Amino acid sequence: MHPKCYIYDIEDGKETSPLCLGYSGYTAVCKHVNSIEEDLTGLPPGLNNICISLTTRSNGSLHMGVFSQFQDLKYLEIQGCFTHILPTGGVQGLPSLQYLRLDGKQSFKIGECCHGNFDAHSFSDLVNLKTMTIIYYRLSAMAPDIFNLMFNLQILTIYECCVHELSEIVCRIMNIQSLQKLHITASEVEKIQPVNCSVLIGNSSIPPVLLANLKTSSLHVGHIKVLEEGALTWLQNLSLFEGGYSQDILVRIPLSGLKQINTLKVFPFNISEEIDFKLICDVVFKMSVKEIDLSGYNYRSASTSVSSCTGLEKMVLKGCGREHPIPLTFKLDFITGLRNLQRLQVDFVGQRPDMGDLCSFHTKTISRLTKLKLRIYLQKLVAKQFSCHRHLQYLDLSYNTISYIEASAFFGLNKLKLLYMKQNLLTDIKMNTFFGLEKLTILDVTENPLVHIEAGSFSHLGSLSQVSLGNLRLPSSQTMIKLNLSEIFSSSLSQLTQLYISSGMRPMQLTVGASVSSNQDLSLQLKGQTVTFEDCDGPFFESVVHLKADTEQILCGSEFIGRFFQSLETFEFRSKLSAKGIDLTQLNKMVHLRKLILTEVDLSNQTSADVIFHNLTKLEELKLLACRLNILEGSLTKDLRSLRIFSLQMRNIYNVIYSFTEPLVSLKYMMFDKFETFCSCDNAWLVPWAKNQKQVEVIINPIEGEELDVNSLKCLSDNGIDRLNFLKYSEANCSTDPGFVLFLATSLGILLFKLVVLLHNLAGHYLLPLYHITLGWLSEATRSNSRRRYNYDAFVSYSGKDERWVVEELLPNLEQRGPPFLRLCLHSRDFQLGKDIVENITESLYRSRHTLCLVSRHYLHSNWCSLEMRLATCRLQAEHRDVLILVFLEKISPRRLSVHHRLARLVKTRTYLDWPQEPGQQEAFWVKLWTKLKPPSQD
Repeated sequence: MHPKCYIYDIEDGKETSPLCLGYSGYTAVCKHVNSIEEDLTGLPPGLNNICISLTTRSNGSLHMGVFSQFQDLKYLEIQGCFTHILPTGGVQGLPSLQYLRLDGKQSFKIGECCHGNFDAHSFSDLVNLKTMTIIYYRLSAMAPDIFNLMFNLQILTIYECCVHELSEIVCRIMNIQSLQKLHITASEVEKIQPVNCSVLIGNSSIPPVLLANLKTSSLHVGHIKVLEEGALTWLQNLSLFEGGYSQDILVRIPLSGLKQINTLKVFPFNISEEIDFKLICDVVFKMSVKEIDLSGYNYRSASTSVSSCTGLEKMVLKGCGREHPIPLTFKLDFITGLRNLQRLQVDFVGQRPDMGDLCSFHTKTISRLTKLKLRIYLQKLVAKQFSCHRHLQYLDLSYNTISYIEASAFFGLNKLKLLYMKQNLLTDIKMNTFFGLEKLTILDVTENPLVHIEAGSFSHLGSLSQVSLGNLRLPSSQTMIKLNLSEIFSSSLSQLTQLYISSGMRPMQLTVGASVSSNQDLSLQLKGQTVTFEDCDGPFFESVVHLKADTEQILCGSEFIGRFFQSLETFEFRSKLSAKGIDLTQLNKMVHLRKLILTEVDLSNQTSADVIFHNLTKLEELKLLACRLNILEGSLTKDLRSLRIFSLQMRNIYNVIYSFTEPLVSLKYMMFDKFETFCSCDNAWLVPWAKNQKQVEVIINPIEGEELDVNSLKCLSDNGIDRLNFLKYSEANCSTDPGFVLFLATSLGILLFKLVVLLHNLAGHYLLPLYHITLGWLSEATRSNSRRRYNYDAFVSYSGKDERWVVEELLPNLEQRGPPFLRLCLHSRDFQLGKDIVENITESLYRSRHTLCLVSRHYLHSNWCSLEMRLATCRLQAEHRDVLILVFLEKISPRRLSVHHRLARLVKTRTYLDWPQEPGQQEAFWVKLWTKLKPPSQD
């Protein structure tokens, strides 16, 4: 964690990072910097991009040598005003720097620029610099030869540098022979005059300059009052020429020395000025203009003579508002003569002309028009409205007032791929509304008050891939909006890749159909008060890989959707903190999630909040925004081993326990935004951990109104009122004196020693058996799921006084009966000589598949048999399988048996065998016992 800088990989962290325009690679964004040299100390030297924002706008001199440690630096951006920039002064300089952006903005007022006295040596050792952007630095304060030593500069942008004459720019850049792209924005320029460098250079004999290698250039100026002949000869060709011109000035553009303008953007000198298409088209013709943008003109008495505009490929017409409404006589029939026109945008905000049938004025197809955008307050679409535009591929009718679409309104548009009808007044979509749009791939009818969508409305759109519907309204007969997707889409539903449905703030129920499947990975976006699905077990839901839901609840039937959307890779869920609670535990069924964003979700009222994120082993990015959660601990993150980006912004004060970060082995970026925690030693670890992290970039931003310095973070005291310095509280209350720790450890050691001696004296003979019981129980508990090899089929627990019965009856009937022939473990025969008895018992018992206890009166009085019984019972509890078999060699009364509690409980809960005294019943006894003890693989 760096106190002023956020460090990230521009590819990995681009979605959570502050804005920094740079190349791919290791990036540092530093804000609230007071001293570059001091505040950048500690940054890794391998950075590729650095963006710096200074606290104060006036900062004296900048020595470029402070960046010399970053030899891999390609992009450098500095927001702040410097009066001088000094070169690196070193042999190495900044050999990798390719892009330098200097923003000296003092305020939001035009005309207030940073006074930077830069000279040719300021950037002389930036030998590989290819791109430079200068913003709000007063160009007149810079030396005339400022760019002369920048021999590899290819792209230069000069933006609002308080320039009043273009000569101030031209005379400084005329020697950059490598320059290929030039972008100038100078809204204070009112006069465009021939280049005059005598004031700067003192030599009036210098001829006008041509930038021989210049390929692309753009010029944005303000309201031009004077445009002199030959004033722009130095540019020759312009990619974009934008400014405010009276029509008297406009006709002088062909005399300016320019040979060609690709895009001409013109706005009037005043809003009452009427447009003259003939005059403009003359300029278009003479300057070979391909694209024209006419904004803010008065079209009341507009002449539509456009015969000279036949070379236009794109036209944008924007009205000047309600003050100058378009008359009903104004028609778009002039576009008939624009045979090369490919894109047309007509936008008359605040006016309601009746444009009528767009194709009523001719029958010929406008063969080149492929993109049409109309915002002219169309109220309805009539049949064959666009039939003369058969090559249209893009049609945008958004922000009109269309309430009705006649059948065949889109007749002839069999090449149309994109149709946007956002924010109109449509209430009904019928089966024939979009008839004829076989190639349509994208349809947007959002923000329409849709009440009824007829079955089959989209079934004939065979190429449809993206659909946006809304805002669905309630029919008067319904309390919930119900939409059957399989009915309105039919087979086209299976080919969708994106689907957006909104009911505004109304409840919505969606039915898909149990048999509907999808051939594509689907991105689904839903908005409504509540959203409920029916038929959630169908195959359609398996195709949804991206889901975005803006709703209080999203349900399948009455339960959360988790187990039905198990193919999800991205899930964004925005609820309300005031929403009715629902169990979100099934979110942990979305095991393929890679990105999860929860917004305004109250996790504090979840009964199983700690298991919500379990099983999400593939999750790489998690954001909890404006949520509630009382505590962050390890049980919450135990399965998030792939998590790389974690962003938190809570609406409540919460605790962060150290175990919270332990499972996050892949974490690279962690952000605590509007961080607010309690004054508690449970949280004291966080700031030191963040400061010492090498692998994780941590950002901790406090709540609004508090200092951004991490050392000034506040915490809420126990009284719930006072806000204390978090670090000072932790140091005062959570640090431990080493002397006290040593004293405490010594005292505990002595106490433990005394306790061991006391236990040995009082119960020494019980300790060793207890140890082996515990050891055996733990061993089996940890290996209960693994397969084991056993040395014996049964360990026989018996009293030595019953050994005659064992030798004469048990061994012949079990070890000699077969196959398979059983192998029994007897302490008199199989225990290892010289080994501790308890160890022999424990080892033999756990190496046997079963324990066979031969219970008699002698057995009940034997301490060793009692130990064997305890060990066998512990094994039974650990393995949870039938490993203990009881055989009673004689009748024992319940009264006598009740004294032995462990054995009495087993008799009540388990089936046991009695040794029959009648010889005729003994064969059945042996068969039953042999069958129980034989290995499970033998049948």
